[in-house]
Amino acid sequence: MRLPICGFDAKVGVLCPKCEAKLREGELSRSDVDISFMLAKLGGRLPLLEKLTLKRALEIDGDIVLLLGQGDMSAIRGNSSFPRELEGALSRRVWLSEAESDDRRFTESLVFPAKIMTMNTVWLPDGSKIMKVIIPGKRSPRFPVDLDKVKRIVKETRNIDLVVRFEK
Repeated sequence: MRLPICGFDAKVGVLCPKCEAKLREGELSRSDVDISFMLAKLGGRLPLLEKLTLKRALEIDGDIVLLLGQGDMSAIRGNSSFPRELEGALSRRVWLSEAESDDRRFTESLVFPAKIMTMNTVWLPDGSKIMKVIIPGKRSPRFPVDLDKVKRIVKETRNIDLVVRFEK
């Protein structure tokens, strides 16, 4: 797996001076470093991890958000058991998306397996954005995604307020 820190640092669990400087300057976050250490330990148990690129990692409400390189989500979708295995290995809920994707693809990957029927964005005069997402069907208690978490993740990563509606 390509990580935001050196591969050697990730395996050893100690940062080299170069990575330490990136952390001090704010180029890397503490979450990037800690989660890189965790993922490096899992490399042998989860072979798909070796094909992925971690661009950024966040911890939001105890969950882990992994922002991956371009094209990595298609590899993950090809192996449907990988997200569950990763969550089991990390003992936390893991959210996966691509770092450089547009707002629609980013949100679609967070609400997967639900589909987004339509999405509208409103830019407010203060520079912030509100995005309204419509998901087909009715909301049921068995809906597979925690939409409150998705809203927090989109707000923290993209600074967009998300409004989710269901079409009946």
